[in-house]
Amino acid sequence: MISTPQDHSFDLAQLQMALEMSHVSMWRLDIATQTVHANAAGFRLLGLPPREDGWPVDDMMASVHPDDRPLMVEAAHQARQQGRQVEALARFRHEDGQWRQVLTRRMAIRNAEGQLVSFVGMAIDVTAHLQAEQQLRDANQRIALIARTAGIGTWEWDLPGGPSRWDEQMFLLRGLTPGPRPPTIAEMTQLLHPDDREYVSQQIDRAVVSRAPSQYEFRVMLPGGGVRWLASRSVPVFDEQGHIVRRIGVNWDITASREAEAQRQAKAVAERESAAKSELLARMSHELRTPLNAILGFTELMLADGDGLKPAARQARLEHIQSAGRHLLALINDVLELARPGGADAPGHPLGQVLLEDVIADSLPLVERAAAERGVMLRREPCAPGLAARADALWLKQVLLNLLTNAVKYNRRSGWVDLSAREAGSDRVCITVRDGGHGMAPEVLERAFEPFHRASDHEPGVPGVGIGLAVVKTLMERMGGEVTARSTPGEGSEFELWLWRADEPASDSRSVIRAPRPAAPGGPTEPAESSAGATPGGPRSNRDVARIADTPPPPPGRWAPRPVEPGTTRSLLYIEDNPVNVMIVQELAERRPGLVFHSAPDGTTGLQLAAELVPSLVLLDMQLPDMHGLEVMARLRKDRRTLRIPCIALSANAMPEDIRHALQSGFADYWTKPLDFAVFNQAMDALFQTAPPPGA
Repeated sequence: MISTPQDHSFDLAQLQMALEMSHVSMWRLDIATQTVHANAAGFRLLGLPPREDGWPVDDMMASVHPDDRPLMVEAAHQARQQGRQVEALARFRHEDGQWRQVLTRRMAIRNAEGQLVSFVGMAIDVTAHLQAEQQLRDANQRIALIARTAGIGTWEWDLPGGPSRWDEQMFLLRGLTPGPRPPTIAEMTQLLHPDDREYVSQQIDRAVVSRAPSQYEFRVMLPGGGVRWLASRSVPVFDEQGHIVRRIGVNWDITASREAEAQRQAKAVAERESAAKSELLARMSHELRTPLNAILGFTELMLADGDGLKPAARQARLEHIQSAGRHLLALINDVLELARPGGADAPGHPLGQVLLEDVIADSLPLVERAAAERGVMLRREPCAPGLAARADALWLKQVLLNLLTNAVKYNRRSGWVDLSAREAGSDRVCITVRDGGHGMAPEVLERAFEPFHRASDHEPGVPGVGIGLAVVKTLMERMGGEVTARSTPGEGSEFELWLWRADEPASDSRSVIRAPRPAAPGGPTEPAESSAGATPGGPRSNRDVARIADTPPPPPGRWAPRPVEPGTTRSLLYIEDNPVNVMIVQELAERRPGLVFHSAPDGTTGLQLAAELVPSLVLLDMQLPDMHGLEVMARLRKDRRTLRIPCIALSANAMPEDIRHALQSGFADYWTKPLDFAVFNQAMDALFQTAPPPGA
């Protein structure tokens, strides 16, 4: 397009208008006259009135900041020498006295002969722009300072697979010296805690494709040792097409908050445990005091009535005292079982291989009487021959007996109980006790394994204190197994015992030593509380004693006494420091004609009497004032005069480890206090072949 003159003048006017609106100053320095000519914007820049003849260059240079004048001179020199435009930033004093940051550009103009005739250029007031930049830098510095103070590191990562950038704090958070480049992915992985590497890798993979913010927490290993918790937060950055091009994020140290949270949780757990212990102690106090109340109450009544008490009333009260005493003993044994530390794999108590068909066969007869009284049918499903579990036979039998007893007690009249065992995969076995009883509500089932917890709506008159299932759970855990339970109100309950399988049963799969079990009048003794009070899991009582031993079991009868020939002096030596205990045994002994009773209050005296009298039997307490019962036993076995005297431990210490050590040291048997008269009489019958007079 060819412009007419009118069009050309219009274009120049438009250009002039555009320059005015953009506040761009145009200027020219005439070398011959040393004057500066500018457009209106140029004069406004300095707050000077326009002059037709221009402003002297010296006056113009006088408005430049003294520190910036060399820059202006150098810029003019470079423009003259290099023949290109040269830029310089200088401060000009406005007429109002304020300094303005002015960006100037100039170019040298020469005539046809190459002589310098002028400089032409432009000037822009960039004061506001530079102030904004400075404010931004100040804000960034403040943010950086805050981030450093707060321990916040910032990072960027160009996606996909582009370079990343770390600030100084990112290195310091990991205990590293800041470097020119961030660590590689492999190097960063090595800095992570081994347990968090897979987790962090998953989070990074997810963040690469996610369009949402990402946040997670992880641990890093410090070079000097120790662990630090860090939090990571990041957001994606998109291009114009909506593609993710970058992730920017922050890391900061949360170790203190993590530790504080751990302390809060530990405190909460401690408070819950303290409350649970308080509740447990309150329940224990109640349950222990209940039978004690019966024992002391009926005893005081008998003492108060004296000889005037009728035989029937006396017999009834004695039966109440005996029942309460057995209940108390069962309770104490169960509490000791729950409190006993360690598991079955602890030193001195290895697990064995237990044939499930044997344990089931041993357990069912012990609940037959109770089941018959309630009309409950016991059903046993066939067990695979040779199926064995890695367990402790006594503990497993006690667990089964507890579950079976509960299944009978809380069943319907004319109900049923099923017992079965099966393989559970290649390495586990499962024993199931299922009943068609009343069942449990979910809230009751949830607390079923808590000690002393019983449902408030259990059948009236059913004995128990709510500790049997707690014993089940404890013993199963000690054997490396677990117990699970399901129940439906009105339909029944199902308990499953999960144990590790043992491929080959041991030659004596039960690995137990049984004491004589005299039958109580009317049939087998029934457990006092969910079977735990009278089962071989303990010892529980001396009429149902079974001990765990590392040595093979002796022949039936536990020990084989050689009967004392008729006419031979029969004597019993009891080494015991408690006079009441001595009185009880003495009275039992004196009921046997021809049996001479001796006692010693300590080990030293007992050893002397044993050597002098050579009694037919020694009963020995384990806790004597001068020495332990094991030491007394060792000395008896070293003396040729007492070497062959049968010795039976009689102690209130009922812990299995102590019993095992006593049996291994040579004791013929181990009886626990309170003394079971039936066990005592059976031993006397076997040794002396005599019985006390009828009614004694």
